Amino acid sequence: MVVQHPISERQKRQAVMQQFELQLPRFPALELLERFTNYRYRLHDHARGVDVLATVLSTSFDFYAYRLNLHKQKVGMVICQHHNAALPLWVLELDTAMLYHPAAVRDDLTRPREQRKKRTQEEVRVFVSQLVIGIDSAYDELQSMPERTRQRYLAMRTEYLRPRIGRPWAS
Repeated sequence: MVVQHPISERQKRQAVMQQFELQLPRFPALELLERFTNYRYRLHDHARGVDVLATVLSTSFDFYAYRLNLHKQKVGMVICQHHNAALPLWVLELDTAMLYHPAAVRDDLTRPREQRKKRTQEEVRVFVSQLVIGIDSAYDELQSMPERTRQRYLAMRTEYLRPRIGRPWAS
């Protein structure tokens, strides 16, 4: 019998970093200038004509889970395997090889309210991330919800806007 150990966050980020370096020729608009420790890169974006500091995460929601939105050293791009949150910066998703604008989410993660009885975990993450960055359509939808549901989503938003207790995350 083979015992499978869960993959750590470090191993996931390492795998995403390796995949990004393999797929980098697929993105002619991005040029790797420098590789830093802690899964970060300095990239030149030829399309926008700017240098950006990019960090590697396994999913884009990890940006909020690790409270990177509260860090002093701001990043300009997230490179992730799976894009499942609205971020206030550019996101490069390796699964689909798509570069998403700030606040953009994948179309398959959002369903009209009439088509769903209950949100999936991915849809909850997208909705909470839209609340965190202040997207008006998310707040309009929030106003149409029952009071208890509204309080739950606002509590989740507040949680991700507060620093975590304990040692801060390195990057």
